[in-house]
Amino acid sequence: MTSEEGNDDAQLKATLMNCNLNPNDADDFAEFEATLAKINTILQSKGPCEDDSKAGGDAKEKINFDKLDVDNVRLKVKENRTVINKKSLGEEDVKEAKEMNQQSFMQQVEKDANDRAEARAKAEYEAELQRSQGNEAFRSQKYEKAILHYDKAILKIKDSAITYCNRALCYIKLQSYKRALKDCQYVLEKLQETHLRAWLYQAHAYKGLKQDDKFEESVAKAREHNPKQVAYIDKYIKQLEAEV
Repeated sequence: MTSEEGNDDAQLKATLMNCNLNPNDADDFAEFEATLAKINTILQSKGPCEDDSKAGGDAKEKINFDKLDVDNVRLKVKENRTVINKKSLGEEDVKEAKEMNQQSFMQQVEKDANDRAEARAKAEYEAELQRSQGNEAFRSQKYEKAILHYDKAILKIKDSAITYCNRALCYIKLQSYKRALKDCQYVLEKLQETHLRAWLYQAHAYKGLKQDDKFEESVAKAREHNPKQVAYIDKYIKQLEAEV
């Protein structure tokens, strides 16, 4: 032990005595302190496997770790952790999911709209073919055949006031007035309240059923809903009364 170390030990013992502690503990404490110094030297070196002779320095004293009293040695290790904000991550996931769901929903809505438009266009085309064939049969006074074509057209497009009125006129020609009334009433109640032909054909059907009060009411409604077509209405009614 060097003189400097001896002086340190003597000073340490004197301090312990002043604190009413056992001076014999100074030896153990000094040994423990020396051990810590050696460990610190090793940790600050370039590595336990590095050749000191190559580094140009003096050979450092090696410590036998098998005989090291680990109970008296404590190493403080600073832990480096990456903290993940689970709350923020969850909120981002929810937001992203909502955006994806909204985008998928809008894409599906657009697709459905396109599909419906395409289906409607196809149905209208097929209905128009049937209606054209029905009109041709009507001009040939083949009213039953015309009705069959109008039936097929209505199956394709159920909201065509023209097709219902065409079929109603066929029923009138066949003197099937009650069926004609059903078609006219469907147009006026479900499709278009102001439809002129529906009011006139309804009046015609009531005339055929000899229900004069409802005939007059239908004619008045035709004029009320179509004030610009009064001349045409009067001409139709005059021709109707002449036939009856």
